Amino acid sequence: MKKIKELLKSPHIQISIATGISIIVIAYFSKYVLPRPVGYLQTAIPPFFIVIYEVVAAKYKNKKITTTWFWITAIFVSTTLVIVLNAI
Repeated sequence: MKKIKELLKSPHIQISIATGISIIVIAYFSKYVLPRPVGYLQTAIPPFFIVIYEVVAAKYKNKKITTTWFWITAIFVSTTLVIVLNAI
């Protein structure tokens, strides 16, 4: 149990969990709520933030831009924008 808690403190794991939740939410809204399905390219927007995070984290270690909350917020905001823009 201690190893799991230690593992969950990793920023990479936290951002990956947020992205997984984002994909599940987009899939649910695409299937049951929105009038037409969300496209593949739009579904890939929130996971693209993981790629950007990895590049930024490798280049700017221990800077403010590499904080976990910033990237998790960006993932959830992009998820919301994808859903809202498809609802219009």
